[in-house]
Amino acid sequence: MSAITAERTVARRLGRFTGTRNLLRFAVRRDRLRAPLWFVGVVGVFTATAGSVVALYKTPDQLASYATLAVDNPAVQALTGPGYGLDDPTQGSVVLNEMGMFTFIAIALLALVTVIRHTRAEEETDRAELVRAAPVGRHASLAAASLWTAALTTVVSLGLTVSMLTSGLDPAGSWAFGLACAGVGFVFIGVANVAAQIASEARAAIAASGAVLAVMFVVRALGDVSGNWLVWLSPLGWAQGIRAYADERWWVLVPLLVTGGALTIVALVLSRRRDLGAGILQQRPGPAEASPRLRSPLMLALRLQRTSIIGWAAGLGIVWVFMGVVAKQADTLLENQAVADVIGGSGAASPSDSFLATIVLMAGLVAAGFTISAVLRLRSEEVAGRAEPTLANAVSRRTWALSHLAVSSAGTVLVLVSAGLTAGIGYAIGVGDAAEVLPLVGAVLAMSVAVLVLGAFAFALFGLAPRWASLAWVGVALGGVVALLGATLDLPQWIRNFSPFEHVPALPAEPFNAVPLLVLAAVAGVLVWIGVRGFGRRDIN
Repeated sequence: MSAITAERTVARRLGRFTGTRNLLRFAVRRDRLRAPLWFVGVVGVFTATAGSVVALYKTPDQLASYATLAVDNPAVQALTGPGYGLDDPTQGSVVLNEMGMFTFIAIALLALVTVIRHTRAEEETDRAELVRAAPVGRHASLAAASLWTAALTTVVSLGLTVSMLTSGLDPAGSWAFGLACAGVGFVFIGVANVAAQIASEARAAIAASGAVLAVMFVVRALGDVSGNWLVWLSPLGWAQGIRAYADERWWVLVPLLVTGGALTIVALVLSRRRDLGAGILQQRPGPAEASPRLRSPLMLALRLQRTSIIGWAAGLGIVWVFMGVVAKQADTLLENQAVADVIGGSGAASPSDSFLATIVLMAGLVAAGFTISAVLRLRSEEVAGRAEPTLANAVSRRTWALSHLAVSSAGTVLVLVSAGLTAGIGYAIGVGDAAEVLPLVGAVLAMSVAVLVLGAFAFALFGLAPRWASLAWVGVALGGVVALLGATLDLPQWIRNFSPFEHVPALPAEPFNAVPLLVLAAVAGVLVWIGVRGFGRRDIN
């Protein structure tokens, strides 16, 4: 009996979904810490922000003032959506216009990361092969990951619904928004499943599915700004189309559920057409002998990171050129000081400069995701067993580690420059002044110092406590909460000071100040020194 015939015989006896229940329990156990953090992060931030918005807009005059600023403003529509319900504004419609789109994105990221963690990442680390050696069906891993992620997104969506109900908002609108969040989660569960079958690495799968999310955001934004059919090409547009707190349309849940189910079926079909551990798009075999350019740790690190750098730079460049274009429309957005406080406007700066400072900050937060993942590539190489053969040659630990850190730092600057350059070009086209490009490039270069501090923090964790290196993502989360919601949540200053973004001048809305940047650079240097010393004193793996 051939090996293929034997495999088919075993598959028929077992069933392709055999073992799903056990793998589901295993996924729940593995995420026993991550799942509560996701719930607290998404639901907690939404609850605090919704409470602040409800407290800020109590009277009909205050609601009408908000609606006047938000309706028919392209800058607002690009970021938050068309503003359903703002023609007769209620507290519910204002809350969703402020937080709805960002919550959809958070749910999508939750789905993407969780599915790929339990599918492609398991194959990449060879744990899936050990699991498949037991009586486990071919599709059990994908089914367990999908079921667990669907349950997690449903619980988070339910938490969001309860949060709005306890705030005294309309029950129908609250349930509509919660169901729309769950629908977005189901769609991106399918996206992540397909990406996990196509890509051959977890990083590539996350990058591909993240790129789909970014494209869907841009398509939805273009559709909302232009008021045409483009919005219906994006599941984010479908979710907003439920019109919570504005004459709900429940039928839009159908395309969300159908699309999520169809994508998961496609993933199941694709999984039958590939080998375990490989992707549909297989990696090209390399040459028998390495190029002379790869004979140094620095060039090897660059080779490993180049695809990620190019992808992040291109992704931010595409999205941020659109941000620059709509910045011209920000003139009326920050005229209301209450709204300026929520969004981050500065009374001394023009509305456009305040909006540009905000998108520079957002670019820094997004680029921090690349920085942490690039620095933690050190840990991936170590866990995969590729660090030991490298260090067995005439390569010191310090050289190897600092080579990866140097590439990740240079990549961070390149990613941010791509965002600043394209945003500057978009804004320059909008205002008809080419001189607006360089100030935004300078602003993102200043912001890169804060991002590099987070990278240095990840490097220090890798050197001292590698098993806890993933805690570096907490720094990104803290930076995002402080930067975007610090004023809304009324966080005390001592908490804000833990975020490096708090100390970077908000260019171009504020004057340049080199002192805090020099202090941040010194902090990064100390963290790098700690990481080098720690890595030199501990065992590999």
